[in-house]
Amino acid sequence: MREKNTTLGLLGVLGIWLTAGSALPFVNVLKEFSTPQLMVCRGLVIGLMAAIGLRGVIRRVDKYTFLIALVLPFATLCLFEGIRNWGVGPTIIVITATPLVNLAIGLFSGRQVSRASIIGLVLMLGGVVLARWGGYFEWPGFLWSLAGTILNGILYELFSRAKASSLEKCFWASVGMMTFGFIFTLILNVGVSWSPIFEPRILALVLGFAFVGGFLYWVTNMLAFENLPTIEVSILAQGETPAVIIGAYFLLGERLTLIQWTGVAISLWGAYFIVRWLSEKPGAAKT
Repeated sequence: MREKNTTLGLLGVLGIWLTAGSALPFVNVLKEFSTPQLMVCRGLVIGLMAAIGLRGVIRRVDKYTFLIALVLPFATLCLFEGIRNWGVGPTIIVITATPLVNLAIGLFSGRQVSRASIIGLVLMLGGVVLARWGGYFEWPGFLWSLAGTILNGILYELFSRAKASSLEKCFWASVGMMTFGFIFTLILNVGVSWSPIFEPRILALVLGFAFVGGFLYWVTNMLAFENLPTIEVSILAQGETPAVIIGAYFLLGERLTLIQWTGVAISLWGAYFIVRWLSEKPGAAKT
């Protein structure tokens, strides 16, 4: 089994923050397409890039990799629908509760939960709540986001258990994304049009969204989960929340108050706390 590398894992976490922050707001920029259509585009680009990286050699993989391909499309649909229903900020804040799912799974399975993990989680949850202080509430958006949070936590567990390589996980995930994306399009979006994709500007935006928010986002996730403990990564990955909120500020004009910016700073502090602990604690990435 390949030895884990903490530095590589932390670089993966940083990549999660940057790719999510720059790509997720585009779900509400590309409103010419339904969320299942965006899933199809994302899956297609991920699959092509992964197939190129694998040089066309597709091997048999373990059951956890297939489970990733099954769960991912539903998690993505919930995330995208949450964003469409009540905005980027509120959705990503609810998704930040993902570590609670992993902590619950960890406690149920008898896993040891570190004190640093809990402190970092409290800081990050408190920070992101402040980051959206004064926002509005909407049941459909909340329920989509809640379902996405639960599925996200399950995905985090599958990431660390799947034995396939990073590119193999990406490839099979893309197969699931495209397959269910087409099915969701037929069921939820009868009569939708693909014609806007033939406009050069729209095509460039879709490809950029799919590459950065699809392929690069997945590769960085794999790097993180293959090199760091699942519970710690599930917390560190929530640093994407302030990144997405900042991205929405620049791309969608969602402005933050002083209290909200304070919340962003607190959540980043929580992520830094865990990063420092992982970097200094001997063998932290070997559990």
